[in-house]
Amino acid sequence: MLSHTVQPFEPVSTFRDEPADYRRIGRSAFLRMLFDMRIVRLFETGLIERAARGEVTGPVHTAIGQEAVPAAVLRHLLPGDHVMGSHRAHHHFLVQSLAQTLDSAWDPLRDRFPEGAAKQLGAAFAEIMGLTTGVNHGAGGSMHLRDASVGFIGSTAIVGGGIPLASGLAFAHSLRGTDGCAVCFIGDGAVNQGTFHETANLARVLGLPLLIVVENNGYAEATRPQEVSAVLPLASQGAAHGLRAVEVSCDEPAALVSAAGALIDGVRRGDGPALLEVRTYRHLDHTGGRPGSAAGYRSAEEEAHWLRRDPLESLAPTLLREGLLAPGEERAVAEAAAAVTARIFEEVSTPEAAPPTLDPFALLRAPVLPRFGEDRPGRDTPGPARSDEPATELTFEEAIGEGLARALAGSPEVVLLGEEVGKPGGLLARTGRLNPALVGSRIIDTPITEASFVGLAGGAAMVGVRPVVELMYGSFALIAADQLFNHIGMVRALYGNTAQAPVIVRTKVPVGLGYGPQHGLNPVGLFASFPGWRVYAPADARDYLGVLRSALECDDPVLIVEFTQLYDEVLALTEADLTARLPLEGARRIRRGSDVSIVTYGLGVRWAIEAAELLTASGIDAEVVDLRALDTVAMDRATVEESVRRTGRGLFVDPAARGQAIGPRLVAELVERVAGLRLACLACADVQPVAHQLERQAVIGAADVVRAVERLVRNKRSGEAEQ
Repeated sequence: MLSHTVQPFEPVSTFRDEPADYRRIGRSAFLRMLFDMRIVRLFETGLIERAARGEVTGPVHTAIGQEAVPAAVLRHLLPGDHVMGSHRAHHHFLVQSLAQTLDSAWDPLRDRFPEGAAKQLGAAFAEIMGLTTGVNHGAGGSMHLRDASVGFIGSTAIVGGGIPLASGLAFAHSLRGTDGCAVCFIGDGAVNQGTFHETANLARVLGLPLLIVVENNGYAEATRPQEVSAVLPLASQGAAHGLRAVEVSCDEPAALVSAAGALIDGVRRGDGPALLEVRTYRHLDHTGGRPGSAAGYRSAEEEAHWLRRDPLESLAPTLLREGLLAPGEERAVAEAAAAVTARIFEEVSTPEAAPPTLDPFALLRAPVLPRFGEDRPGRDTPGPARSDEPATELTFEEAIGEGLARALAGSPEVVLLGEEVGKPGGLLARTGRLNPALVGSRIIDTPITEASFVGLAGGAAMVGVRPVVELMYGSFALIAADQLFNHIGMVRALYGNTAQAPVIVRTKVPVGLGYGPQHGLNPVGLFASFPGWRVYAPADARDYLGVLRSALECDDPVLIVEFTQLYDEVLALTEADLTARLPLEGARRIRRGSDVSIVTYGLGVRWAIEAAELLTASGIDAEVVDLRALDTVAMDRATVEESVRRTGRGLFVDPAARGQAIGPRLVAELVERVAGLRLACLACADVQPVAHQLERQAVIGAADVVRAVERLVRNKRSGEAEQ
């Protein structure tokens, strides 16, 4: 059971080097730190040389000077723990790879470097070089590194974008009752992001086993924290959210190791999330190989000061002084690291022409689910065949509640997240389907911070959880847009199809109910504009249940839109209806006709059916096609094109604002492929006012569909008569 106890604000703690700490940590640990730091330094120096020769595509963000941070922190992680990196993440990835592929007793002065570890480092180098032999087939490059086999779940190029995802990794550990944890590395600039503050609060509320490591290298690109952060030290901003917060300097390595160990031990014990701010330095510019002083935003004197404090140079003399290192051993460690990196650089060649051979479209989604039963695209039936079982009448809203309740009961990996989803006003409670025993564990009431809980769902989904996220209204997707579109939807493409984020987002659209423009967005067109998402707006309860069950087995993120005007519609549903899966592709021909094709979805299906009945009085035989799958990859264009070719006329009815409608896209595609068609689009006004009389003018309905069809048919017939 996840719980939350309000904690008083606690000051930031500071760890300092103590001679006794060096002896406690021990010689072997510091030998490994020296080796790991030297590997990273040589690796990144080699990358800079190759980038200067034009062999690396895209920016190269090095962490030269910051190597001690992951070398001290990640030594405390265990198999099964998770790491999330930032855009500057080579050092995170390399050290985590070494930590998970080398035995803890491996000695750089004595032992041969194992093949598995060499292969892992080589795959990282190949990835940054854009080669298909890379860990992500060259699709991710420098800023999007991932290898789940070593617990490195991903790095992200969006500043602060990985923090919510990391909270999801920690949430997965809490959900499963493990003693694992998640570590998220960010830079000083990310502390000013809303995602940091939203996630710090949510992680504390849920008591998540999360450590946020702030690598304060003095500059967010070229801007100092003192210029843009109202509260310093940065660790105090974590403390303000109730996180145990520690500040330490990178040139006090024993203190850094001790601080990281203490915080991670506390995270594992259940003390809740923590934050570690490490004062470090980035010797080079934001990208590339020149120093920051050459760019003019800092002095050469400052850089020289930090070079003297560089742990890679200062640690060995300290260890000699403490009797933990013999003369010449530091040089031997450096030579061992140089031999490893030289071997890797030699083996990972750069062919003159070796672009990735993956189909880029294959990176956007998993293979479609197999079709079930006899439901095929364009099927001439209003719905799936009914069984002989007794039927129960349920409203659309009750059917949604029943579907969610069954999903939660069917798998311990299914969780429901959102604002007040476990409260009396939530949909499950309203429909009598709320299981109080799951509230707080798998039914999670979140703060009103969409970016944080949507991102949490994305991170949890990346490690196998099946989150169902409720966005109270479609408009609120805009608040979480970065997590939805730059991260969750993009996961496959970012990491060369080695990752998946099977999040289900369900949201409602109150078209015509007076909610105004800030609550009334139909997000279908928005989600369909970005890669990776499967998009559906079921027209009835039976379709909704089928889409939901299939979405729970789909490895892509799925948006399910609920039109609240349909909530009270009653449908008789059998047990077969409640357990069936609907294919996640293929349109449905609801009504056959010969004069015009009305193509629509969701609430538009109700309008189209009503209009088709009214049009019979005018002698017009209208065909109605429910698109079902609304994203650009899965949309059933074949059924639509066949229908419109046969009738010669097509009206696309979109229950969305004109600016967000998907109908114009379909019309443009059809115009390119088929000549001589009469096509039109019908959508709502761009703004839907609250006042009822104004809203009636802005929102379309069956009468508008009738008028639009009559114009199409009249114009077509008059054209034929003239000919």
